[in-house]
Amino acid sequence: MALMALTTRLAGCRQYVCTSFASSRQAGAIFQALPRLSTRTFASQKPAVAPVPEDEFEEDEFDTLAGLPSAAKRRVMALKDVQKKYDEVNREYLKELALLQSKYQTQFAPLFDERREVVSGAKAVGKYDIEDDNEPDKGIEEFWLSAFANHDKVGPYITDRDAEVLRYLSDVRAEVLTGEDRGFKLTFTFAENPFFTNKTLEKTYILEPEDDVVPKQFVGCTIDWKEGQDVTVEQVKKRVKSKGKGAKAAPAFTVETTPCDSFFNLFDPPQIPTDPAQLGDEQMDELQEELTVDFDVGFAIKDQIIPRAVEWFTGEIAPIPDEDDYYGEDEYEDGADFDDEPAPSARGGRR
Repeated sequence: MALMALTTRLAGCRQYVCTSFASSRQAGAIFQALPRLSTRTFASQKPAVAPVPEDEFEEDEFDTLAGLPSAAKRRVMALKDVQKKYDEVNREYLKELALLQSKYQTQFAPLFDERREVVSGAKAVGKYDIEDDNEPDKGIEEFWLSAFANHDKVGPYITDRDAEVLRYLSDVRAEVLTGEDRGFKLTFTFAENPFFTNKTLEKTYILEPEDDVVPKQFVGCTIDWKEGQDVTVEQVKKRVKSKGKGAKAAPAFTVETTPCDSFFNLFDPPQIPTDPAQLGDEQMDELQEELTVDFDVGFAIKDQIIPRAVEWFTGEIAPIPDEDDYYGEDEYEDGADFDDEPAPSARGGRR
């Protein structure tokens, strides 16, 4: 029942995908804010899922058809038979859809190669009737960082320390997975940097065979952080009891390394325990929230940012923030003139 609850919670992503991602070019879309990525200390290289015996999925304690006349109950059962037939056809549809996406993925690849060269400065570009300011052409700095920061599903999870790392992000690609393990894989390519030795970082989402937006497995990767450069942890200084005697004894401190919020926790996904029944209600809610946020971020990168990265970089399709985010209640006074207020920067998504 616990895993069924998780699946039900994640199924809410369907409405999010249909209403938000299907209209990714609408500049005024305002999505509901999600909590920050929670700290996690699980092993990222392992699949974030655990099989559950079928006998754990027990029937509900109440009869869902109670109150219906027997004739209506029979018709409901007949409708469920129709639903099973639909599910069989839908599974075939999803398989063919994945193959079609994979086919066009090969046609998108050279376009994304060209985008990478334009961003890096390796490819010459035209003048475009833009007056020359005599500045050297070094490509576009912080392209992907700005694109991520401008997205309301991704930007809130980028800390200042994350931003220093993401400045070295040179390319992001999505690969559609076909076969039994349907889903998608995100590949983040980094230039040489002072933070870790990995050239690429990967995150894979395996989807349920019956649904194209409900994940069943999250697979991250190990980040080989250089000494003292891990942005997913922080040094916390704590005071301990002094060994000295008397009132003038010097205070003693210890420094502990503790996990902290970070965009790079995306590569260390939440894991579902072998026996979810051991989780309390609060722990179950927290796990559901982590899984939902993790998938929302990954899906946003795949379906919104990667296809239209330049428009997220400029901020032209970023959602328009509510003015409440910029003005406190005490500033809404009669006669207040906001005409002279400077417009907030489109790249102000980073904290």
